[in-house]
Amino acid sequence: MAAHFFIMTAGQRDDLMAMNDPNASINPRAIDAADPGTATNLNPDAVGFAVGDDVSLTGKFAAPKRIVDDPDYQAYVPDMIAYLLELPYALLEAEMIFAPIED
Repeated sequence: MAAHFFIMTAGQRDDLMAMNDPNASINPRAIDAADPGTATNLNPDAVGFAVGDDVSLTGKFAAPKRIVDDPDYQAYVPDMIAYLLELPYALLEAEMIFAPIED
């Protein structure tokens, strides 16, 4: 099933995790598929990207876009939401960007 994901570098992931609060935290997952390719940015407010620009997924991290609509995140980590809203996001299939989790 496709969902919107924010796409970020390792440094941006570190910045976001530093904003974590006990009531609302984030831990973006590494895009670890063998060949994730590129995605199309859908965020008109993404810094350094226009809508329709390709965004490389190789070596990047992803977090669900729905985070910015969550009331706990809005209440406890508004700076995190503001930061996320400046990152590119794309409609992605989790099965295509994440390697299967080994049991």
